[in-house]
Amino acid sequence: MESQPIMPQSDASVPALEPEEALGTPEPLVQIARRLLHVLTGILVLLTVYTVYLSSPVLIPVTLAVLISTLLSPAVSFLEGLKIPRPLSAAVVIAMLVGILGGGAYSLSGPAQEWLQRLPQSGGKIDEMLRSIKKPFAQIEQATEHLSATTEPLSANTPQRVQLTPPSLTERVAGGTAEIAAAITVILILLFFLLSSGDTFLRKLVSVIPTFADKKRTVETIRSIERDISFYLVMLLLINTGLGLGVALITALLGIPDPLLWGTLTVILSFAPYVGETAVAVTLLIISMVTFDTLGKALIAPAAYIILMSSVHLTVPVVVKQRLLLNPAAVFIAIIFLGWIWGMPGALLAVPLLASCKIICERIEHLNAIAAFLTP
Repeated sequence: MESQPIMPQSDASVPALEPEEALGTPEPLVQIARRLLHVLTGILVLLTVYTVYLSSPVLIPVTLAVLISTLLSPAVSFLEGLKIPRPLSAAVVIAMLVGILGGGAYSLSGPAQEWLQRLPQSGGKIDEMLRSIKKPFAQIEQATEHLSATTEPLSANTPQRVQLTPPSLTERVAGGTAEIAAAITVILILLFFLLSSGDTFLRKLVSVIPTFADKKRTVETIRSIERDISFYLVMLLLINTGLGLGVALITALLGIPDPLLWGTLTVILSFAPYVGETAVAVTLLIISMVTFDTLGKALIAPAAYIILMSSVHLTVPVVVKQRLLLNPAAVFIAIIFLGWIWGMPGALLAVPLLASCKIICERIEHLNAIAAFLTP
């Protein structure tokens, strides 16, 4: 008998493989990997926030030095154009800055100390002026205390209350003088190196880029970022200075002592929009209540400041380029977040840092979405 040839089985009898099985990666493993990536991303964000918080004694001076160097770089370049060596130009500009700020701080330290001593003594006067406003709330508080007293069980052994008195503002300032002096020293030294180095870092960056077209594009991008950040910082400083001059004029016309002190305080606090402006209005109300005898007169200075501040907010979008404006919600979140991490310095640095981040994101194509979110 002749053997019959063995016919191969048809393809229909072989089960088809699913794409996941063909690739060898089951779907549950992919989901687990994605979840693990999300968890690791969250941990990285938390670690970054904690690192920024923990390293604030280093990051705050470095950030201030970088921002101030961006602000003063045009002045150093101008002196260098006059054939003055760049290190000497940087030293001259820093010396002028220290002289102006140091002289102003010294001249205002006396009035500030007098007000710090005067305000606690005027607590009774302020309380008397606010009595008509506080009266309904005081009645509610008395009723609440009376209700609590009637519902609490009587006890023969009343626990003794221990109250700890926190250090005063003057003691806190005196205790932090050494830290402030160390931070200022670090800022000045780093500022000198940043200003005297000039384009050293840019030249080193360009030297490692392979093609000429990429070199040109990199230089143009960095120059554009520097110009926009410098322009924004100058405009912000000029606007805050205008607000400070307005507050100094208002307090001088109303007869409030030390108008330069309140103008300088306005310039500093205005770097933190919303929060700083509220603090300025409250400060003007307090010093007006200390100065005047009636609540009506005490309300004139904060009311005039609110009008001035509103007019500035209406005119700034006309003067400043639209692309340099910031989303108010993003500004408020940045102030709250950096204020929580770095305290008052963080709140004051929030807007310059946010504006710098927006300008950088506008120049980098992959980060344009972040810039669009920060634009109003």
